[in-house]
Amino acid sequence: MTPPLTPRAGERTQESWLPASQFSNPPAPTPLPEQGREPRSPGSQLPNSPTHQPPVLGRDPRHPGSPLSNVCVVCRQFDQDWEAGKEKGRRAGSRDFFRQLLAFFIESELHEHAAYLVDSLWDCAAPLLKDWDGLTHLLLEESPEEGWGDQQENALIEILVSSMRQATEGKPPVGRGPGKKVLSARERKAQEDDREKLTQYLIPQLPQLLAKFSADAEKVALLLAAPRYFNLSLYSSGRLEKYLEQLLAQLREVVEKHTGQEVLEAAARALYVLCNPEFTFYSRVDLARSRLVDTLADKFQQEVSELLQASYLEEDEVYSMAATLKRISILHNAHDLTPWQLSEPCSLLLQRAVDTGEVPKQVVIPTMTCLHFGILWELAHVSGTIPAQKELLALKRKVASFCSLCQSCLTDVDSSVQEQAFVLLSDLLLVFSPQLARGEREALELLVYRPEVALQSQLAGFLMDHVFNHAELVGSDDEDTEGKIERLHQRRNLLAGFCKLIIYNVLELSAASDVFKHYAKFYKDYGDIIKETLSRARQIDRDEWARTLLLSLQQLLTELLLQQGLDAVYGKAFREIRDLARRFSLFFGLHQLQNRQVLVALHKAGIKFAFQEPAPSGSELGPLNLPFLEVLSEFSPRLLRPDKKLLLSYLEQTCQARLSPPQRGKLWNSLLMYRRSLKSLDDMGSDASRIAAPRPRRRPGSAAKRRRLDDSSERGDSSLQLSSRLETPMLTSTALKRGHQPGSPAQLQEEEGSESDFVQSQPWFSSQRSRESPGRRQQLLAPRSTSRLGLGSRMDRLSLMEEEEEEEMVIQEETSDEEDAQGLDMPLSRSHSSQGEQLRDLFDSTILGIEDP
Repeated sequence: MTPPLTPRAGERTQESWLPASQFSNPPAPTPLPEQGREPRSPGSQLPNSPTHQPPVLGRDPRHPGSPLSNVCVVCRQFDQDWEAGKEKGRRAGSRDFFRQLLAFFIESELHEHAAYLVDSLWDCAAPLLKDWDGLTHLLLEESPEEGWGDQQENALIEILVSSMRQATEGKPPVGRGPGKKVLSARERKAQEDDREKLTQYLIPQLPQLLAKFSADAEKVALLLAAPRYFNLSLYSSGRLEKYLEQLLAQLREVVEKHTGQEVLEAAARALYVLCNPEFTFYSRVDLARSRLVDTLADKFQQEVSELLQASYLEEDEVYSMAATLKRISILHNAHDLTPWQLSEPCSLLLQRAVDTGEVPKQVVIPTMTCLHFGILWELAHVSGTIPAQKELLALKRKVASFCSLCQSCLTDVDSSVQEQAFVLLSDLLLVFSPQLARGEREALELLVYRPEVALQSQLAGFLMDHVFNHAELVGSDDEDTEGKIERLHQRRNLLAGFCKLIIYNVLELSAASDVFKHYAKFYKDYGDIIKETLSRARQIDRDEWARTLLLSLQQLLTELLLQQGLDAVYGKAFREIRDLARRFSLFFGLHQLQNRQVLVALHKAGIKFAFQEPAPSGSELGPLNLPFLEVLSEFSPRLLRPDKKLLLSYLEQTCQARLSPPQRGKLWNSLLMYRRSLKSLDDMGSDASRIAAPRPRRRPGSAAKRRRLDDSSERGDSSLQLSSRLETPMLTSTALKRGHQPGSPAQLQEEEGSESDFVQSQPWFSSQRSRESPGRRQQLLAPRSTSRLGLGSRMDRLSLMEEEEEEEMVIQEETSDEEDAQGLDMPLSRSHSSQGEQLRDLFDSTILGIEDP
């Protein structure tokens, strides 16, 4: 919802909420009183005439961006006349006040909600806003010269209803102030007094207002909200039953005259408020409701019989049936209409629509809604008593039949019918989920409905076509901004309904892979929903959640290879898959011991998938899914060092088992990258130390922490079971650890030889190195050689200090990324287009065990 643009009087707000035009030529501000002086009432400077025209609203320079902060000046101008003047003078002053208020409300075009305007003025203009008698008099007057325009009447009715809500509830609008406020006894007493006052004023006037504006659906919908703020007991205690009869008559007329969604829902809510069995007038209201439903039900039965018998319907007949069904479905939402037995004709009508496809969508949508609410009302009946077995079986058959019909509607030609079927199915599956029989409702175990695999697949397919459809998401250029926002809101509701089914164990957790794999691509539109689903699914079952993440990545890679072939691993789409894997890895957080078994199982399953599809016979290429190892390497920094050694051994065994002898000597980039990600600094050896940039030395504090972490991780290594184990290295006492000794010339020569062998095995790397100048290569090797020989030059010390600062910056960036997984927005995808960035990814980030910035 758009934040309110009108602040509370005296409240400081940001100017960014207001358009620039509001600050271009601001009106002259009202002079402020000097410090230490009593401010003079503006009313004392005006003539005694109560009809004096007040000045134009101005800004208070103490509150920039608050166009209503000085409206209290206008309010105080009427104080003396309001308290001492006559009735005519008070109404004239009230008229002038509301004329200026409406002029601002209409002409400013800052917002569309009167609730924020009333909330802003409540502290300084409450007596005027609570003049409900005067407000209704202004709306009911018929004088042409004193009448209001249509736009002014709409705004005045909005202000009337908002002031009633503010006086009786005292809650600020959405986005304004705290959500809940503890009221004192004095404030509660004031609210009750205001409720009594407005009820006495509005009960006689509300039927007249409805009669005057009965043709205007927008005004009627606003006025029908008034009974919610009444003290309805005054209808009987104050002997005002005649006004109740008039109100019920107007409600019936509104339902029979209008077909709009908002006005019919407002009428259903107003009738629901009046139909309270605790009131003594309940019998009158119930009788009026029964007569209204009788009329609608009889008309519906007649129209259904004609439609089922006729082969063709006129346009007028279709419109009449659609209007009747719409009224019944909206009333059925708030009122129990099961005594009228509308489920059977609705089922026949929906079955006819599924079989023939000849029933218009205007009829199909309210028919499905009627059946849906009928099932929910029957569930409410059996939940409140000890149900018989026969009743439960009958209700279960209705649920199964309705789900089958809605499943058929998911393939309807019209998209609105498909969306309505999806929404109703999601709600019904959630209601009749295993949660239904928990607690003290074991008797309802028979009603639990578990969707079949075909239905689950259709729900997921609908989500792909209507929510994650990029063409539909962009929309046409001719569609206005408001329409695009509305469509996005509808798609978010569809996605939220599907995610609820996963969280509440209606669908298998593996079904979430269809949602998780779009996390990065649609992060802007659905990122908050998918992130919350990821967090909730992790709490349900961490092992299954990790398998679902892996399944999402596997599906994306398989689709990419099928669509674009093996060359797709060099494109943007593959980099997006890697970025998605990196985002998934952030959800594992900093708790390495807690996620240890899950991560090892994830890597093991990923290795199996990478070698699952062998290369064609006679081909020099590796397994088809081998690029998945690059995706899997994004999870390697989360592993502990002993687990990396175990997984590296498992990788080597898998290579020996799945690769042919000629293929075992091949050095594919994906395999090299993943192998490097499983090696630590000590395991890399001299070849990695020469190829990679010189790494900073460990600080004593950091080394101690790493030793404690390695100690605890190696003690828990016995719980991991892999096909091949490596012997755990013996722990070295810190008392026996000595400083680094410079290597001998023989050792340096051996290291150089191992590096040359490694470079010769990688043509792409050697070509990259050949393009570097000899001076650049000496710069890369010079710090390493200097540190090995133990030279203590000043330049070496400065270089080490800079490297240590760089390490701290990288660690801070890793921490910020992991905080993003806990609730902050995640960064966008990284770029791995150049070979230089590939080198950095190979030999920097995976060695350190952290992500790239």
